[in-house]
Amino acid sequence: SEYNFFTASFGAAESSRLNVVELPDDTLPSVWAPELAAIPGSHVGDKSGIRLLANTIARQWWGSEVSPRTLNDAWITNGMARYSELMYVEHESGTNAFQTAIQDVAAGALAYDTIPLSSAGRIALFSPELQSMTLEKGAMIFHMLRGEIGDKAFLATLKGALSQYTGSSMRAADLEKAAEAQSRQPLTAFFAQWVDGAGAPQFTNKYAIYRLGNNKGFRVIGEIEQDLDLFRMPVELSVETEGKTETKKIEVVGASTPFSVDTFGRPRRISIDPQGWVLKSTPELQLRVHILKGQQLAAQGDLAGALAEYQKALEINSQSSLVNYRIGEVLFTQRNYQASVNA
Repeated sequence: SEYNFFTASFGAAESSRLNVVELPDDTLPSVWAPELAAIPGSHVGDKSGIRLLANTIARQWWGSEVSPRTLNDAWITNGMARYSELMYVEHESGTNAFQTAIQDVAAGALAYDTIPLSSAGRIALFSPELQSMTLEKGAMIFHMLRGEIGDKAFLATLKGALSQYTGSSMRAADLEKAAEAQSRQPLTAFFAQWVDGAGAPQFTNKYAIYRLGNNKGFRVIGEIEQDLDLFRMPVELSVETEGKTETKKIEVVGASTPFSVDTFGRPRRISIDPQGWVLKSTPELQLRVHILKGQQLAAQGDLAGALAEYQKALEINSQSSLVNYRIGEVLFTQRNYQASVNA
């Protein structure tokens, strides 16, 4: 079913033949090649295995059919393979499951977001940093591109890029041209922000509500503020009222952008990017980032580093049961049993 879904989304693969192979559990996390998708037997049939298989099958297009020109462009194929996995989750399990999966990918995207993707070639090939950047941030770039140009133009961009570059390599500039051709809108600022830059905005919202005369409703006047000076992107603003929800796209430019929204019902809640189309820094996401980095360090045997990350997570939310559980795991590994029980 994954193969059929991706065929509908991306167009026909180079070959109509695909061999799905079960790997021994003590070998590799996954393997792909033309006409081959292989995952460990322990993952076959469970939810993680379905996602892993979707990711691996997507490589028939993003990796086999087209490849990155350089390591600086690896986010195109790695990121789209990851986002293909999320698209399949959305197709099979619905919007809520998709939104949950996006939050995990967003945490991975921010975990090592210190240099631009266009400079990824400077990072060690199999490092967690490179994997986080090219897989997770790459996936988030495709997610944000979809949010900016819409589903129809997004799928047309993917099919167009695959058709044009079949059997050859792609650069970020090639993807940008394909997206501009299908969406008929300039995207230089978008790709400059997310491919040539690092960091994610942290939005804050200041506003006041005024009652309009003659029973014409209400007006919300405010400013969207964020901490990246050169940021430029349309961001959805949602105003929930007693009657219905009004939404408006605001072109956020620089540190502060004014807005004005009229509603008939009394505004009850104002939200920035309520559907999660933009990669942004929030306390909840930073909590996930520290947990993720702690888990990675623990897996590498750096227990002191893992504890340091978990302590940072506790500073954000001292009541997080997952953080306390992870701390207990590390203390147990260190044979500090009483402290482990306390955690």
